[in-house]
Amino acid sequence: MLGNTNLHSLDARIKVPSYDRTALQPHIVHLGLGHFHRSHFCYYLHQLLEQGVTNWGIEEIDLVPSYTAEVAEKQDYLYTLCSKDPEGNREMTVIGCILGYTKGWEDKRKAIDLMKRPQTQLITLTITEKGYCYDNQTQSLDWQHPHLQHDLLDPRDPQSAVGYLALALSERCLQTKEKLTIASCDNIPSNGQVLKRCILQYCDRVFPSVVPWIEQYVAFPLSMVDRITPNTKAEDIQFVEREYGLRDDWLVVSEHFLQWVIEPEGLEGLPPFEKAGALVTKDVEAFETMKIRLLNGSHSALAYPALLLGYTFVDEALSDPLLHSFIRDCYMREVGETLLPIPGYDFEVYKDRLIERFSNPYCSDTLLRLAQDGSKKFANALVPALKIALERGLPYKAMVCALAFWAHFLHQKESLVDDQASKALIDAVSLLDVDVKPFFDIIGLAGKAHESLKPLFQSYLTLIETEGVKHVLIHSQR
Repeated sequence: MLGNTNLHSLDARIKVPSYDRTALQPHIVHLGLGHFHRSHFCYYLHQLLEQGVTNWGIEEIDLVPSYTAEVAEKQDYLYTLCSKDPEGNREMTVIGCILGYTKGWEDKRKAIDLMKRPQTQLITLTITEKGYCYDNQTQSLDWQHPHLQHDLLDPRDPQSAVGYLALALSERCLQTKEKLTIASCDNIPSNGQVLKRCILQYCDRVFPSVVPWIEQYVAFPLSMVDRITPNTKAEDIQFVEREYGLRDDWLVVSEHFLQWVIEPEGLEGLPPFEKAGALVTKDVEAFETMKIRLLNGSHSALAYPALLLGYTFVDEALSDPLLHSFIRDCYMREVGETLLPIPGYDFEVYKDRLIERFSNPYCSDTLLRLAQDGSKKFANALVPALKIALERGLPYKAMVCALAFWAHFLHQKESLVDDQASKALIDAVSLLDVDVKPFFDIIGLAGKAHESLKPLFQSYLTLIETEGVKHVLIHSQR
């Protein structure tokens, strides 16, 4: 098993840390230790450590129950990142920047203490869209969310990520007043602004005295993150053990492609992430919008018709000419027309690169994973593009068709639905024959949008139900 004792006797094809892990200082705290964080942020930091330009390490915190603690501790918080390109070339890298792990749901006091201490200068988050308890339509915290309801009653015993952060900030303000940077690494439009809004709204209600300090001393930079990172499969672990003689139960598999765009606010005094390849720019939102609408939106648009056709993996679904054409020639074309240009960026090249990445059989992702939390994903990725298309008189048939596939999936595959709004969605889908408004309301398509889209949406639904998914895919490409 991977650990400190065998780190320097591994297969020569595996790169191991050249830095002294015992000299690292835990200046970073991360909330939400998952596969993506370990393939993305940790890899950027690992590269800086290899260059010798920082000595910062990470204290990890999970706020919901996870199996991670036992595996991570056994391996001395070391893991192998196996990145694969579309030709099947592998790069094996042992990452050593994680220094500790806290079960935040059990030891809340320790989690708060880690975040509030002066030594912590950067907090990062990968808690997914639903972790923010944020309502896109009202651009406000969802105060009816059970976690927030609990936190309002007992702020000293938080359940929400916002509650944890707010409590830590209130104590930090009282004790040290040290400045801090909190960076969202989640796929949310204007993620830094959303996080700041959530924190300030919560504190204004629960810890009002801390609001002026947060506004002056806590930075919430916008960022765009990208690296396809599927959940590690048992066969991945078995392959590494056979091929490299290494048992790594904390293995992460990702594609080679890697991108991080972050604005400069709050980066003063932090490790120079640009030296590891991050792009530091004030124009993050243009990159973020491009990525969320084209990559994340296409993932969702693909997942539901592909699952309905019986596919399991993204790459095999894209080998179907009908699905390939629907995503690349129809959906991406429509969404691309809603984007503002980025100097030096060719959107057509970007779209082709996305299809190449999605089709990588060596980094195969499951469609079911992409189908999770469709209500949040479509609200962030598809709905803004659809609204712009309506306003500007641009084409939008493929986007509406994607929503119809989703609705049909919710109706036909109820047992597979994994969504925070699953009950409301299933109830709304049951009413679609007579009223589409409740369904559209869930993702923020109300008013004029609802009325103008209703006939096309219902016609696609009828075609799917009567003629089948393949017929609709053919029909949508005419």
